[in-house]
Amino acid sequence: MKQFIIPCMISGEVWPMNGFEKRKERKKRSILDASLSLFSEYGVQKVSIQEIAAKAQVSQVTIYNYFGGKDELVFETIKKFFYERFEQFRLIVRNPDRSFKDKINHVILEKKENILHMDPGFLQTVLTDHPGIQEFVQSFTQNESIPLLMELIEQGKKEGDVHPDISFRSVLFFINAFYQALQSADHLFDESITAFTEEITHMFFYGLAGDQNQRINQ
Repeated sequence: MKQFIIPCMISGEVWPMNGFEKRKERKKRSILDASLSLFSEYGVQKVSIQEIAAKAQVSQVTIYNYFGGKDELVFETIKKFFYERFEQFRLIVRNPDRSFKDKINHVILEKKENILHMDPGFLQTVLTDHPGIQEFVQSFTQNESIPLLMELIEQGKKEGDVHPDISFRSVLFFINAFYQALQSADHLFDESITAFTEEITHMFFYGLAGDQNQRINQ
């Protein structure tokens, strides 16, 4: 079991949490998990604090005590979403036993899963209605996500899967266009997630002509 710890701001030491603090952190995690699940499925506007409290099995008062209100809860939920996705991405990129193509295939599969299980307007609405969240996302992308993506692209160049003369800016443009296409084509997805991912990954690397020597969906 993971040990709960909190920093001591004066000495810089780390102290174990007591029972009250552990329970408080568990409740906060339950609330954030519940809000992310509901926001992802129905969108922020259609979800009430009452519904989040019921799913998290806490009182509405507890949510207001911990987060102040719905806007702050939305902000903390988005931060949780980005940090968790980033940690998954980091583990993939930093795995020395996986090839560049394997990592890209995994990222595409995860992206498609997110699209299938998330309200399409969730993030867009949040970014539009909450300037503070938009600022956080921009900073997070610039300081965390892009440097890690650059590591992945460098691996692709070393393994011969990305042309050495293609700039990172061009690669980033291509990936963004690719992801936007996935989001707009969710009606084309069927239950065969693995087969779809293999085809899309093949097109990602070889285009429509493809590699005639490599079979897909074997």
